[in-house]
Amino acid sequence: MEEYIKKLLEQVRFQKAHKAIEDEIRLHIEDQINENISEGMDKEIAEKKAVEDMGDPVEAGIELDKVHRPQLAWELVVATLVVTVLGGILHIYMSKQLNWGLSFQISKNHLVQEGTMFVFWTILGVALMLLIYLIDFTTIAKYSKIAGFILLAAHFVSDSMYVNADSMGYDVVMFFEGLKYRLSELMFLMVPLYAGILYKYKGRKYGGLIKAVIWIMVTTILLPFCNGGYSIEAMMVIPICMLVQLTIAINKEWIKVHKIPATIAMWSLFALPFMKSIKTFCELYGFEYEEDTIRPIIRGSRLFGRGIVRGDDVRYAEDSGILQYLSTTMGIGVAIAVVAIVIGLIVYALIVTTKTKNQLGLVMGIGCMFWLVEKVIFNIAFWLGINPDRAGTTFLPFISGGMTYEGLIASYVMLGIVLSIYKYKDAYAEHVDISLRAG
Repeated sequence: MEEYIKKLLEQVRFQKAHKAIEDEIRLHIEDQINENISEGMDKEIAEKKAVEDMGDPVEAGIELDKVHRPQLAWELVVATLVVTVLGGILHIYMSKQLNWGLSFQISKNHLVQEGTMFVFWTILGVALMLLIYLIDFTTIAKYSKIAGFILLAAHFVSDSMYVNADSMGYDVVMFFEGLKYRLSELMFLMVPLYAGILYKYKGRKYGGLIKAVIWIMVTTILLPFCNGGYSIEAMMVIPICMLVQLTIAINKEWIKVHKIPATIAMWSLFALPFMKSIKTFCELYGFEYEEDTIRPIIRGSRLFGRGIVRGDDVRYAEDSGILQYLSTTMGIGVAIAVVAIVIGLIVYALIVTTKTKNQLGLVMGIGCMFWLVEKVIFNIAFWLGINPDRAGTTFLPFISGGMTYEGLIASYVMLGIVLSIYKYKDAYAEHVDISLRAG
């Protein structure tokens, strides 16, 4: 049997698939051996007969090599590029239409239009997506605890840091403020990292559940402060993704607890503070800006064609207010179509994720796609004037991307992780070893 498996695996060029193939072939041969023994054969003859029944190892290995080679979800890549082109066209159009001419100064005497900058950052995002595709997603999981701790600690230190402008100078202050902002924007990485953290608790009971919940609690406590303001969106988006991942992990019995009571208790623990925070936030900020500025845009928009409000009157037209801009310049129907296209891309990516048989990849991919879904929901809420969270970083994934495009880059990073998961969908078994001592 060992010689048969060795010769078969020699035909499979993709080394990372060897463990899954070996386990599958070995199990099949052992089952056949047991069946032969039950029919009266002695062990040696039963093993020899079971191996012979498997057929030629070279031919079988060649066939398995075709199945288990790395794969690229070409349809998802093409769909992403279509949405990418759409986003670029919209921003170039806006740059030419808006009278106030949004532009960026990249050197002392050189200005670049926002549309050009958006295309640049989009190309960078696509390149980063393809680069992440080349990385094994299990590597992210392997170092998840270390990376998660560093990310949370760095965010806490930067958010607590105070720099005196009088003693340190304006440039130093701006450097630290920029650093604080960048670390805040990197917090989306907690979503794929948390999948790996959960997988490290596989096989544990309530102790593992408590540790998993603590990770969410710490993240939730650190997230609300965004760009110097309190943000409901920042507080909710990532923790909800993590709760979804933990729910799936419990259902998949990574953490061996009573499923229904544990899930209800876990969601209740966070639902009550979330609702209280939203209520307090809405009472504190109200909806005056939305009622006076955003909702008139919707009321004055047509299904198709230009509305009453001018595009120049839309604040953050190129970013959080992009759906308002589309509504008043092209019609509500166009805005709805753009949202539908983005949602379609995310749903397709979610379908691609479910094609993997590896549980770690499934949980990681679903978490990444939920992050994108929540971003769409918050941007729609801002569009309709029911989201007063102006301190948040709401944007429409792939179509806008945060004031300095961090959200745009993050969207492509999430898709890159999904592509990496799909790449190994036939290489990894249902479970893999992600311990640091693993090769």
